[in-house]
Amino acid sequence: MADAEAALQAAKDAGAEGLPEYQAAEELIEQARQMMAAGNKDAARALLEEARFKAIEAEGKAKNQAYAQTVDVDAMEESLQNLSPAGSQYGLADVFFDFDQAAIRYDAKPVLDQNASIIRSSGDKFQVVVIEGYCDVRGTEEYNLALGQRRADSAANYLIGLGISPSKVQAVSRGETDQFAMGTSEYDYQQNRRAHFVPAVGSPSF
Repeated sequence: MADAEAALQAAKDAGAEGLPEYQAAEELIEQARQMMAAGNKDAARALLEEARFKAIEAEGKAKNQAYAQTVDVDAMEESLQNLSPAGSQYGLADVFFDFDQAAIRYDAKPVLDQNASIIRSSGDKFQVVVIEGYCDVRGTEEYNLALGQRRADSAANYLIGLGISPSKVQAVSRGETDQFAMGTSEYDYQQNRRAHFVPAVGSPSF
């Protein structure tokens, strides 16, 4: 209970009250209290862990929104054009999404924890991590472009909630433009529903 409540308080301090993720975390904690009172401790613990994740997302989203108000969006987008990939040797791993969803899955959370650790210890090896959101080919191009942005934003917000500076990550959508698997099986579709992490070097002005 204490970890979930502490994460919720951190989200509140970041100005996340009113965000859907914050409200979801509050509701999950309340449900956990009811489960605990009913003697169902295992279910309560699972709800509290999910509440903690939601609170982390809420904190990151609030911080990212506050940061976005302090930067010149046009200059930031122009700076992205001047970045170059720094290589894949740093070990940043991709995370995957369910069909038509942008919510961070349970199996993605340890991956994002590890990515956050790598970014924290990276020093000046790369200036920023570009998080690219991808989709499978189902849906219109316009819809998938928006969905890819939501997926990249979700991954970025979670990292920021873990303490990564908003200036260190930049979320962009690749929609369905590039495919990691070219088939039409569910496996192929799953490979293309991802957030891909690209450490980059250059002179970002954000």
